[in-house]
Amino acid sequence: MVNLNALLKMKERKTKKLHSTPASVILKRMGTKPLEQKTRISELMHDFHENGILLAMIFFALPVAIPLPYPPGFTTIMGVPLIVLSLQLLIGSKKVRLPETINAYTIQNTKLKTISDKIVPIVEYVEKYIKPRYNFASSVYCEQILGLICLIASLAVAIPLPFTNAIPALGITVMSLGLMNRDGLVILYGVAIAVIGTAIATFAMVISWVAMKSVFNFIF
Repeated sequence: MVNLNALLKMKERKTKKLHSTPASVILKRMGTKPLEQKTRISELMHDFHENGILLAMIFFALPVAIPLPYPPGFTTIMGVPLIVLSLQLLIGSKKVRLPETINAYTIQNTKLKTISDKIVPIVEYVEKYIKPRYNFASSVYCEQILGLICLIASLAVAIPLPFTNAIPALGITVMSLGLMNRDGLVILYGVAIAVIGTAIATFAMVISWVAMKSVFNFIF
């Protein structure tokens, strides 16, 4: 007779325990690299170790969510890797796999220090309140559902519309931090933020399309 407990354990499909090093500690190391040098994206992804996908999502999402002096098109540049990473989270991949064009891109270590100095205090603040809670946060199904939500939010981040990228990017960051620490409450907060941000971005796109269409009809 088949062991009922074994079947239940298979059905739960719990994910393995994630790396115990806090995200803030790993992200802080970015700011300690020699300032006169550059770092490839592939090297950063390697530094993120076991939590690579989730840490990479925080790295690409959080700078969009906070005010930094970035050039036009920055949200799209950060949004494309987020789309790729969300797809990997959705299919259950455990290792970061970015296109070679992205992997080969280099960043001045002075910029990495700026990013680190901005995002690490925020991550440290959130980590003070994070703890494992709610069993669903340990399920692989949770990862896949969040992968889908992050994918939709990433599309909103990548669309170059002003004032519509920060909220979905923040939602991705909060969801990633919650999933890293198996905190179901933080995950739910992140989902709510991402849904609101995506709704705002969708509304802005519709309004922009209607306005452009009206101007076109008026002129022609």
